[in-house]
Amino acid sequence: MNALADLAERPTDWAGPASVSSKAEAGDESEAIVIEGLSKKFGGVYAVQNVSLHCRVGEVVGLIGPNGAGKTTLMNLISGVLTPDSGTVHLSGKQLSGGSPESCARGGIARTFQNIRLFKRLTVRQNIEVAQVTSKNNRDGRKVHDIDEILSLLDLHSMAELKAGTLPYGHQRRVEIARALALSPHVVLLDEPAAGMNEQESKVLIGSVQAIRDRFGCGVIVIDHDLRFIMEVSERIYVMHLGEVIVSGLPHDVRHDERVIEVYLGRKASK
Repeated sequence: MNALADLAERPTDWAGPASVSSKAEAGDESEAIVIEGLSKKFGGVYAVQNVSLHCRVGEVVGLIGPNGAGKTTLMNLISGVLTPDSGTVHLSGKQLSGGSPESCARGGIARTFQNIRLFKRLTVRQNIEVAQVTSKNNRDGRKVHDIDEILSLLDLHSMAELKAGTLPYGHQRRVEIARALALSPHVVLLDEPAAGMNEQESKVLIGSVQAIRDRFGCGVIVIDHDLRFIMEVSERIYVMHLGEVIVSGLPHDVRHDERVIEVYLGRKASK
């Protein structure tokens, strides 16, 4: 994890994302999603224990931690893939915890996965259309996003008529995000969206995620092992270790926190 050591040596005036949404600047405290006390055991061992976090409307929140920290399990609990043993998930004031993935999607949660799950024989446009048609009757008044706007936002317009399975890995990642946006969500959960991308592609993705926040007004929760990507794209960050949140705060504060440095590097931060 040399990336964290490198980040910790950045100038102290570097504070994270280059841009902040107008809603965040205005101090909008509207909560898109509130997670309180979520826990899940497997075989008597906690994979997630008493985790609480929130993401405001128009905010990008990062979630980091070493392998096995419980990040993807938490995503599965939020999106209905797993049922929590305890705790609640509220989206725009409505409780969703314990529901199915379909009910969570209807309620306004969209997500991507570590393992890409596209219809590889369909074109990029068709993949997005399937998501849009599937959710058309379950939007609760949410605005239908224009497919061409989604394609342009994620720089996919030039490959819209290509079969998704023929695209490079990084482009397939962007198609997954586009398909999630077609559900017109209140909150988007992105599980390792920068995986398989080179440095330039990751920089482009940062702009895309911030554009999603600004143009569509949804909350975004991002997991990734690319610490530079997370630090630059997120407005706030939660750090998980052994199933629990050990630190939360602004990127600048998190990257200097002794507990985070010890978890990633196995040593105390230098004074």
